[in-house]
Amino acid sequence: MQQIFGFMRAKVLFFCLLIATGLLGQVSEGLEKNKVYQGFSGGMMLHTGYLFGQDKNAPTTIDGRSTSPQGALFGIGGALRVHLWKHLRTGFEGFVSTMPSGITDCHDILKPGSYVRVGCGGVLADCCWRMDRVWPYVGGVIGGGSMKGLYILDGDQHSWEQDANSTFHKQSFFYVTPYVGCDYCLTRKVHITFRLDWMLAFHRSELCMPTGPRLYFGFMFCH
Repeated sequence: MQQIFGFMRAKVLFFCLLIATGLLGQVSEGLEKNKVYQGFSGGMMLHTGYLFGQDKNAPTTIDGRSTSPQGALFGIGGALRVHLWKHLRTGFEGFVSTMPSGITDCHDILKPGSYVRVGCGGVLADCCWRMDRVWPYVGGVIGGGSMKGLYILDGDQHSWEQDANSTFHKQSFFYVTPYVGCDYCLTRKVHITFRLDWMLAFHRSELCMPTGPRLYFGFMFCH
């Protein structure tokens, strides 16, 4: 009789262990799906855009016309994101942009060699929806940077003579940039990304240059 009870007790314990193992598996699977950390991604992007705003330190011509240019800019940079929960991504980004004077509204005043160069970087956060191969996202960046402007009114960039009528100015700024974009998944780990944003730069509580829209194209690698 004791052997029968012992055998039944062993069977009950065995089935309890099976049930407990199954429950632990379900809980583990649920935690895996709902875990906070979902991986990370990073990559490089090329961009172009149009730069508005006025550099108040840019020189003026004899007739009072400002030489602060507005026009197209081109640049390169990158971003690194950590994926959290189901939709949140956060990380850092940095870019360098250059606006050559030859394709600005001041091309007839500024001599070759003049330019405006912007370097900026900040903290980003966005909300991303993973829809099979298409991942649309919307977010923003908060950060800081600096703008360098070289304005040559007389002379030639290829000469070694001193240019008396030229100005170099450097200005720091704080910026906020809202953006929208979309990733297209070539594979599980390689994405093509497109992004459109609008930089809003501030210096001493005033909206300043550089301000304007930018369009990005690049590759992101997910892990």
